[in-house]
Amino acid sequence: MKRYDKAFKEEAVSLSNEIGPKKAAEQLGVSCFTLQDWRKQRTLHGDGAFNGSGRAYETTEKTAREIELE
Repeated sequence: MKRYDKAFKEEAVSLSNEIGPKKAAEQLGVSCFTLQDWRKQRTLHGDGAFNGSGRAYETTEKTAREIELE
């Protein structure tokens, strides 16, 4: 499975907003489903999207403190 960095995903989402997800996916050589997932992540998490594998999108101080105590 190929991994894409945050910058690529953000550019892909921007392109898909301009020309549509199907055309953007074809142009970039990624699955339309993958691109739609990236668009959804960007919508749900804004600048916090695409943090990488295993990282929370947003951690509150309380949650971080609870994790630290464990």
